[in-house]
Amino acid sequence: MYEMADVLDSVRKIIYKWVKTATPLLADASVGDRQITVRTTERFQVRDQVMLRDATVYETGLVVDSIDSDTTLTFISPILNDWTVSQNTQLVKAIDENFVQGIYIGDPDVIPRFPAITVNGISRSSEWFTLESTKEHYELEINVYVQDSTHESGYRFLLHLVDTIQYGLKRNVFPLVNDYDIIGITENITRGEVVIKLSEANDVNNYKRIILEDEYNNQEDWIIRVYDADPSDGSVYVRLKDPVCYDFSISDTSVIVPKRFIYNSWPVNINYGKIHKGTLLKAATISWFADEEQMQYDRISDQKLD
Repeated sequence: MYEMADVLDSVRKIIYKWVKTATPLLADASVGDRQITVRTTERFQVRDQVMLRDATVYETGLVVDSIDSDTTLTFISPILNDWTVSQNTQLVKAIDENFVQGIYIGDPDVIPRFPAITVNGISRSSEWFTLESTKEHYELEINVYVQDSTHESGYRFLLHLVDTIQYGLKRNVFPLVNDYDIIGITENITRGEVVIKLSEANDVNNYKRIILEDEYNNQEDWIIRVYDADPSDGSVYVRLKDPVCYDFSISDTSVIVPKRFIYNSWPVNINYGKIHKGTLLKAATISWFADEEQMQYDRISDQKLD
């Protein structure tokens, strides 16, 4: 296993979801409308700056006034154009009308375009946690770089971008880290259900942590009972600890069964400043840690009797 590399990949995935959030329109919107209906309002917040766009045009200057439900939100000001579902219109988070150009593992000497984010491993330590497990402690730095072109606008963008990243990290205290199994569902899931049907029962046991995930939503839950497999197709019903919070479709839903467990993580500190990296940049560093319990059943002794 590549423990640190997998943690870095997991954090980059979280950051990507929060700074590059986009969701499709579910109902047409007309000039003058303030409320729109989208696939999900997950990862959008009040005061977020957003835009509407299709394949050819876009509308900027929109600010979220309220999150009204899982699928509806309201802007501070009315929209200026008509937008349709048939044109594949999307609502896109646009922090200060800027987009992150790259999220890198490691800290390259040359970054071609800004704003950019790097995710770097700083340290890893290990200590005994129980008689059969250790606590693996990972420390990372997330660096955010913004060009220092205009003082106030650049600085405000940096602050907003960092706030978005740290909020996303706080919403994902138990990040998903490789390796894990992926299972499909064989029946659509409706919000509120506690019994779902999986395509197989391999590696699924009582009190097993799972994650339901599609392109826009995810939910962590626990299996508290596994029923007998259906002899006709091998699929199996399982009972969850908590009701499902979203509708999930067979076509795009995965049930993820983690084999590693990050039980604690947090962005503990943020530093702001400037740095030279080919040009003068505004920069911020988020210090983040994670703790993982790792089982140590297969301890090997190299000591031999003479």
